[in-house]
Amino acid sequence: MATLVQGPMALAALSFPLTLLLAGPVLAQAPAPRPPPGVGPHEGPRSQEMAALGSADLLPPDREADIAAPVAAAPPPPPAAPTTGAPAAAEPTGSAPPVMTLGYDAPSIEDPAYDAHPVKEPAGGAPPAARGFQMAVRSGYAIPMGDATGAGADELSRSFGGQVPVLIEVGAKSGDSFFFGLYAGLGFGGAGSAADASCSSSGLSCDAQTFRLGPEVQVHLNPAGKVNPWFGYGVGLEISTVSMRGPGGSASMSLMGVELAHLMAGVDFRLSSALGAGPVLDLSVAQYSSMTMELNGFEVPGASGQIAETALHAWLSLGARLVLFP
Repeated sequence: MATLVQGPMALAALSFPLTLLLAGPVLAQAPAPRPPPGVGPHEGPRSQEMAALGSADLLPPDREADIAAPVAAAPPPPPAAPTTGAPAAAEPTGSAPPVMTLGYDAPSIEDPAYDAHPVKEPAGGAPPAARGFQMAVRSGYAIPMGDATGAGADELSRSFGGQVPVLIEVGAKSGDSFFFGLYAGLGFGGAGSAADASCSSSGLSCDAQTFRLGPEVQVHLNPAGKVNPWFGYGVGLEISTVSMRGPGGSASMSLMGVELAHLMAGVDFRLSSALGAGPVLDLSVAQYSSMTMELNGFEVPGASGQIAETALHAWLSLGARLVLFP
């Protein structure tokens, strides 16, 4: 039994030397292992550790004393004498200068280019509110209402028919919302029902005109918008005339009075800073106080003078207006 045990042990003992003998030539022909990156061919782990310790650990003993000795700080330079009119140079504080960093230099929050408020454009792309000179022309169709005088059965529509007025407004905008100016207008139309019947029976041609003039004020509710509603008020003078012409000559009757209230309202669509247009509603309330009769251009005595019994009348007009510099 001992012989059987010793036999394998002896073979194991002989196998190790045989392995070295066989592996020797193979190892001799194998290429040498490459050093890791960053390490020289003759450097090993110990060389890396020594490089990490710094050059001071590798100096000879006679230089180590020089390295170990503290280096005396150089004295600060004397301050320069300040020149006349120039600020004195700041004394060195001994602190290290600020470290300059590379990268994007963000603008300061106090930069005027960033603090400046953006320009506000008018809402909806409308032109800015107009100021200064403004002019408008409007027209439409006006109908008569009320009585010409206080006498019975003297409605205004018996003497005057419907008219087409042409009215001009000239003035200026004070601020954005207020317009102050003058209006002047002339209406063209036919004679009323009674006058037209008389002209037709006599073979005469008849027509009528109404002239008005006075100051006015307007208030604009949205002066900087594309759609600008407005309303206004005025007072003035009104003269209405009925004319008759025929082979024998001409005759006319004129009624003159005060326009007590010239009420107006409309909407301007501001197409540009120079032009606008929109609908307008106009109501003129007036009272005739005098009457003039003419025959062939001459006043008829006894037929002209003050109206004893006065009454209120009105003209209601619906139309459109064109505005310059709305």
